[in-house]
Amino acid sequence: MRLSKKGQGATEYLLMLAAVLVIVAIAVYYVTSTGGYPAVAVTAVKYGDDTIRINVETGSIPSGDWQYIVSTTQGSDNWTDGPSELKSPYVSLGTYATAGNYYVSLRHKPSGHIYFSETKITIS
Repeated sequence: MRLSKKGQGATEYLLMLAAVLVIVAIAVYYVTSTGGYPAVAVTAVKYGDDTIRINVETGSIPSGDWQYIVSTTQGSDNWTDGPSELKSPYVSLGTYATAGNYYVSLRHKPSGHIYFSETKITIS
């Protein structure tokens, strides 16, 4: 059975439309699955003699969506959930009475984006 020229053109059109829809669906999947991360301006600092905190200049991250590391050794992978919303002016990461170098890292938990890694803070 032979298709007429009109039938063949319509079939080709539908196949092209299906291909475009598949490509768009794949693109939408990848764009939405990669997710983003909040835009925040943050720094790790020593406050007073023995407190480490994260100063937040702009932006915020909801509680449960950020993690940090405070370690005396570089290369630590022991992430701790943030205690509260990360928002201005700062969040305290605790008091460290033992003198030495501490390495502080901060990441967005859902996306895995690292804002800073192993910022050195010296407690004396």
